[in-house]
Amino acid sequence: MVLTVAGCQGSDSAPGNTERSTRTPTVSTPDLLARLNFARLKQAAPDLQSMPVGWKVGATELRGRDYPKNAPCRANVCAGMTSHAELQYDNADSTGNVYIELTAFDDVQSARSGYEERRKSYASRQDRAISMPTVGNVSMARTGFSKVSGQPFVSIVMRVGTVVAAMAYTHEQNADPQDMLALARLQAERIQQAQQGGRVTASLAGHKI
Repeated sequence: MVLTVAGCQGSDSAPGNTERSTRTPTVSTPDLLARLNFARLKQAAPDLQSMPVGWKVGATELRGRDYPKNAPCRANVCAGMTSHAELQYDNADSTGNVYIELTAFDDVQSARSGYEERRKSYASRQDRAISMPTVGNVSMARTGFSKVSGQPFVSIVMRVGTVVAAMAYTHEQNADPQDMLALARLQAERIQQAQQGGRVTASLAGHKI
């Protein structure tokens, strides 16, 4: 079953979709400029109430930090970053999980660079790119097998305004790309809502994955 969260789909993308793509989106995603600190980035991350039926907090509880302008790493590895968050949820029968990593940047230009770096670093030579509708402003999806568990996974790296999200959905038997797409759309809409400054309400509660 395909689960969707309204308002987050851009164009149908080729596997290598990057910022240089010239394809016209069927539904545009606003390129929002808001900077998100850690407090706001935490709100953008899915909470337990917004997750599908029966999902629960996994091995990584929500954690992260702000990166002030005088942080030493701002001169190199965390250039342009304002905050970072990560978390993991396990599915209802503990046969799968989704790992989510969110990185917020000062501006769209920095986020574009951050997206390109994360897109490259999140992939392994053993993975393969797969076709998936664009999520956020730009995204790329891949599939492969976890180096830790050996289980199949589907991952997506996307940019939503000033935020870059990297997500991996792993399952014991079958990591369904449609399940990953539903979770990614949920995350993208929550980021947009956080950037717009209002309540973050996007949810998959009541759905089953």
